[in-house]
Amino acid sequence: MRDQFRPLLAALLALALPGLGHLTLRRWGRALLWHLTIVGGGVALFALYDVPVESTVSVAEAAETAAALPTDVTLPIAVLYALSAVDAYLVGRADVAEQQRADATAEAIRRRAASDDGEGAGDLGGANAPASAGAVAETAAGPAEVECPHCGKETDADLDFCHWCTEPLPWADGE
Repeated sequence: MRDQFRPLLAALLALALPGLGHLTLRRWGRALLWHLTIVGGGVALFALYDVPVESTVSVAEAAETAAALPTDVTLPIAVLYALSAVDAYLVGRADVAEQQRADATAEAIRRRAASDDGEGAGDLGGANAPASAGAVAETAAGPAEVECPHCGKETDADLDFCHWCTEPLPWADGE
């Protein structure tokens, strides 16, 4: 449930300070890119329009200075802030969806392993022992393939890591 609020928190923090929302999502490159884009764009616009930069002492003076800025300077900066917040929100939503997909995949693999263990254990002592040995041989003939939640490629379900991207698989933590 807590992960559902991360995208919203990231968007709000991106509005407070450029790149801060992406830092909370641990997207270091995006955070640096948005920060440099917004700050660099602001500095360039201030220099282009010859806006005097004065140090203000009170909040009232800061509000007056902000109101006196030309729209050609404030509008692009506000648009960049909004785009940064939207990007942080969308990246956060994608991270939550990816985590849910990985959890669902891990749960499906756990259930399949539990059902395979239950079927093999019930048939070992009965008259169907040769049939169950054949069923185990069929499943053991080729390893079960699952999709890696990190890179999306098919990997062996028996491994604790993806042999393509070397990231640990979510079900490896439970063992």
